[in-house]
Amino acid sequence: MKGNWGKILKVDLTAGSTEELKLDEQLYHDYLGGSGLAAKYFFDHEGWKVDPLSPENPLMIMLGPLSGSNLPGTARLEFCARSPLTGIWGEACMGGFFAPQLRAAGYDGIIITGASEKPVYLHVTDEKVEIKDASHLWGKDTFETESGIKKELGDKRIQVASIGQAGENLVKYACIMNNRGSTAGRGGLGAVMGSKKLKAVVVRGKKKMEFANEQRVKSIAKDMHAKLKVNLIAEGLGAYGSNVAMEFGMSIGDTPTKNWRMAHWPNGPENLGGVSVAERILTDHHGCHGCPVGCKRIVEVKSGPYKVEEGPGAEYEGAAALGTLLMIDSLEANTKANDMCNRYGMDVISAGGTIAYAIEAYEKGLITREDTGGIALEWGNADSVLEMLDRIAGREGFGDLLAEGSRAASRKLGGEEFAIQVKGMECPMHDPRALWSMALTYATSIRGACHCADSNLYTEWGLGSHKDLGVPQSIPLRAKGKAASTIASQKKGNIANSAVICEYVEVMSGGLLMIMQATNAVTGLNYSLKELAEVADRMWYLKRSIGNLCGATREDDKLPRRIVEPHQEGQTSILAPMIWIGMKMMEPLEALISDNMVDNVMKMANKYVFPRLGQMLDLMKFTLPWYWIRRRNLVKGNTKAISRTAVPVDAMLKDFYELRDIDEQGRPTRRKLESLGLKDVADVLHGG
Repeated sequence: MKGNWGKILKVDLTAGSTEELKLDEQLYHDYLGGSGLAAKYFFDHEGWKVDPLSPENPLMIMLGPLSGSNLPGTARLEFCARSPLTGIWGEACMGGFFAPQLRAAGYDGIIITGASEKPVYLHVTDEKVEIKDASHLWGKDTFETESGIKKELGDKRIQVASIGQAGENLVKYACIMNNRGSTAGRGGLGAVMGSKKLKAVVVRGKKKMEFANEQRVKSIAKDMHAKLKVNLIAEGLGAYGSNVAMEFGMSIGDTPTKNWRMAHWPNGPENLGGVSVAERILTDHHGCHGCPVGCKRIVEVKSGPYKVEEGPGAEYEGAAALGTLLMIDSLEANTKANDMCNRYGMDVISAGGTIAYAIEAYEKGLITREDTGGIALEWGNADSVLEMLDRIAGREGFGDLLAEGSRAASRKLGGEEFAIQVKGMECPMHDPRALWSMALTYATSIRGACHCADSNLYTEWGLGSHKDLGVPQSIPLRAKGKAASTIASQKKGNIANSAVICEYVEVMSGGLLMIMQATNAVTGLNYSLKELAEVADRMWYLKRSIGNLCGATREDDKLPRRIVEPHQEGQTSILAPMIWIGMKMMEPLEALISDNMVDNVMKMANKYVFPRLGQMLDLMKFTLPWYWIRRRNLVKGNTKAISRTAVPVDAMLKDFYELRDIDEQGRPTRRKLESLGLKDVADVLHGG
C-alpha cells in the first residue's frame, strides 16, 4: 500500500488501552480517507445510536492520502464525531502543523472511545503510545496547555491539539485548537473531547511515507506552486489574510451585519477588514505546513482595554461573526474577542451567531438585564460581548443557556425566527441573498449550516467552474442550474475533506483534476474523474443517511426566512454578478503573466487593488445603467423588483431533491444507495 499506512490507532479511554486497526486497501479506494473513512467507521459501529456526549461516541481524527504530503494546502486533517451542537454527523477540518506529525507517527488516524475518570492527554509517537495524566492542565486555556505540554515533554516540534475551558465545560460549540490559530471549529467536537476528559492529543513522528510515484508528486507540487505564484487571490490572501474578503463582501451584500438585518455597513471593512489589520496591528504572517500562500495573520494590540499579546489574528469569519454581525467596529475589541475564543477553545461563528441572537432577544424584550446577570446586551457594546464570552466558556449564569447554541436558546426564550441556524448550527458569514447558491449550501449541508463542505462559495465568486464534471456555469442571482452546481460543488467538497486539502489551494491551483492527479501519484489507485466523483457521491449519501438515522428529515433542510428575503434595513445589493464577471476576466489575464512580471503585478495589486476594492466597486455602479434601473426600482419599493431579490430557495430545493434522488422524508432512495454499493446503509435506513 502506498500513500497510506493501512492502520488506525484505536484508544479506549475507559479501559486505558490501545490497539492498531488494520484497514484493507479497498476501504481507502471506496472512501479515500479523512471524513469519508470516518463516516464509514461511524456507520459500521452504529454511532447514531449513542449520545454525542456519552463515552461511546467515537472521536475520529483522520488523515487523507494527501495529508502531510508537502503538497501546498495538504497540512490538514478531519475531526469527526456525532455533534453535541446539532445531534447529527459532525466533522471539522484543521490546518496547521498537526497532520504532518501524525502522518510521520505512522498512522492514518486515531479513533478515541470511552471516557477517562480523570483528565488525560494522549501522547502518540512512531515508537509508543501513552495515556498521560493531565490533571495539572485541566482549567488551563489552549495556549497554556500547548506551551505546558511542550515544556513538559521537552520537545518544541511536537504538535498539540487541545481544548480550553469551553471544551471542559461542554459548551456545545467548543472547538479543538492547534498551534494557537489552527482550529477544528464547528460542531462542538471540543465538547466531545471534554466529555471524555481528554485535554489534548499530542503527536510526534519521524517516519517518511512512501508514495507510488515520488517524481510525479514533486512535479505536481512544482506546478501548484507556479499557479499559486501568479494567482491574484492567493496574493491577496498572503497580503491581507482571509479577511481581504470583507472589502468586496460588504459591497455585494455578502457580509452579514446586525444579525443579518442590515444590507450595508461601511464601518465593517473600514475598521475590521484585512487592509486595516495590515496597517494597524499586523506584526507578521505565516502559513500552514508546506503552504506558500501564508494567509494566517500574526497581530498585536499593544495597549488599551483590549490589549492582546502577539498571536493569531482573526480570520474573515471571526472578524464578521464577532464584528459586523454584532455591530462592533473596534478592531482592537474584535481582536480581543477572537483571542478569547481561541484561548477558551470556542467556535467564533457559533459564538457570534448565538450572541447576535441574544442581543436581538434583549432588544425585543424577550430577556432583561436581570436575566443576563446585569449585562446590557446591545448592538456595538464590545464590553458586554467580551463579558458574555467569559460567561459562556464558564457556563456561568445566562452564559449557561447561550453555551447550548442559538437553536436551544430560542426554543426556550422565543425568537426562533432570528436565531440564524440550520440543523442547530449557526450560519457562516456569507449571505445567500448575495450568493444564491449558498442557500442550497446551508440547507443541504450534512453537518448543518456550513460553507466548507462544498465549493459553492468559490464558484459564486467566479473562482472556478464545474466544466470538469460536465456541469454548466450557473449565473449569479439566477435559480437556474443552482441545484446541479451545488451537487457538483458537494462532490468537490467531499473529496477535499477526504483527500484532505485546503479548499483555497484546491480552487486556486488546479481543482478536482489536480486532486485526482495528486491522489493517484501518492496512492497509485489510478482514479478517473468519473470514479473520483462516484467516491464523492458515496461519501455524501452515506453522511446524509447518517443524518437521517440521527433524526434529520426534509423539514431540517430549512433556512431562516430572514436570510433569503430582502434586508430589513437598507436595500439588498445586486452587485454580485460584477464580482463574478470580474473574476472570470482575471482567468486569461493570469495566464499571460510571465515570471518577470509577477512581482510588479502583485505589488500593484497589493498597493492599489485590494486596499481600494470596495471603492472601485462603488465606482463601477456609475458605468452600469441596468444596475441603476434596478436600484431605482428597489428604492421606490417596486414590488416586482423587490420580489426578485428574494432567494427562491424552495424551488431550488425541489430541483436538488430530484437530482439527488431524495425521497419525501429526506432520505436517499434505496435505488440510489444500492447503485453506490451502499446496500447495508439502505437496509438500515429503509428496512432490510
